[in-house]
Amino acid sequence: VAVASAKISTYIQKIHLPLITGFLLVGIISGPFVLKMIPEDAKLGDLNFINDLSLAFIAFAAGSELFLKDIRSRIKSISWITFGQLVLTFGISSFVVYYIADRIPFMESMSHATKLSVSLLMGTIFVARSPSSAIAVISEMRAKGPFTNTALGVTVIKDVLVIILFTIVFSLSKSLIHEVEIGFVFAIKLLFELLISFVLGYLLALFISYILTFKYEEKYKAILIVVIGYFTYLLSDLTHQFLLDNFNFEFFIEPLLVCIIAGFVVSNFTDKRLEFLDIVEKISPYIYVLFFTLTGLSLSFDVLITVWQLAILLFFVRLISIMIGSFVGGSIAGDSLKFNLLGWMPFVTQAGVGLGLATIVAHEFTDKNGDGWGNEFLTLVIAVIVINQLVGPPLFKWAITLVREAHMKSKSKDGDDVRDAIIFG
Repeated sequence: VAVASAKISTYIQKIHLPLITGFLLVGIISGPFVLKMIPEDAKLGDLNFINDLSLAFIAFAAGSELFLKDIRSRIKSISWITFGQLVLTFGISSFVVYYIADRIPFMESMSHATKLSVSLLMGTIFVARSPSSAIAVISEMRAKGPFTNTALGVTVIKDVLVIILFTIVFSLSKSLIHEVEIGFVFAIKLLFELLISFVLGYLLALFISYILTFKYEEKYKAILIVVIGYFTYLLSDLTHQFLLDNFNFEFFIEPLLVCIIAGFVVSNFTDKRLEFLDIVEKISPYIYVLFFTLTGLSLSFDVLITVWQLAILLFFVRLISIMIGSFVGGSIAGDSLKFNLLGWMPFVTQAGVGLGLATIVAHEFTDKNGDGWGNEFLTLVIAVIVINQLVGPPLFKWAITLVREAHMKSKSKDGDDVRDAIIFG
């Protein structure tokens, strides 16, 4: 199915849709509700290791894109727009989801604490963006300038911050749902979990940097990095289970945070940035086709059909909150009115990180028999993400054209096929 997905999705690109959308569609079509190539009683949970290694790699990629030297000149605008979007998108989205909870089928019978938890988790996921989609549009348009630099800086920094926010909200939600007391001890434990994740991320970066010094072919280094990412998840699970079994103590290391910190450190504080980026770029297509096709296969298509109106509503809620956050942040930073009016357009698209976070929620709140609200949560979030994927890239392209930062190659030819110049550098 994954091999077919990789091939079929190239045709999706020809109608100007992202590859990721194609992977999801092929997964849905192959699944138990359309072609039934994967039957309903198939144990897709046995393939969770694919999700783990994929999520780790997506986090490596997101962290590696945050290169401090590239964003230094626009740091004020990036900081304020990031802050505006983070606070307002999270706040408005969470409030609206909680307010309309009784109209969302899987939420209507929940307790108030569980409704609040689901709302906060969904609000967090709505903050996430897609660095890979942003970079694809920038590359296609050959875009360069302050607007483009700001958009890319905000996109990547938001994905780093949203994983930290998700770690906090995820722990808080589990405590609310399982009715664990939230007090001083909980806050200290959460801070310690974040600290350990940061330290492990730094140590993992040093290890990856050491691996990149090997004289092996690049493909072997790539395989090692993917395996290391998977072992980050394995370490987190084993540590959690060991402490729970032996000391009755809940402690969770967030693997996504560990991996995103590792990618950031390798990219900014070692001399292996270019080789690391090269490996990420080459291996990403294989990871994406596995992860997104499997996500499509896991979707409850019957639920997807029933929630499309709800998905459109949540799409507009997210869109309006992004508009407000971008305008407020840009205004505080002192950007021009034109930049502030167009500033929301680069941030509509969602992909890897948002889907990854939704997948984590689905696994946590769905048991081995498929009971629980996790898969319905995932289906609704994916419906919103697919709409964002369809609408986002054209909006970003339009914004780049309006601010005149596109540098597309001229289609005219000089009458011959002779190379007139070679530029070194």
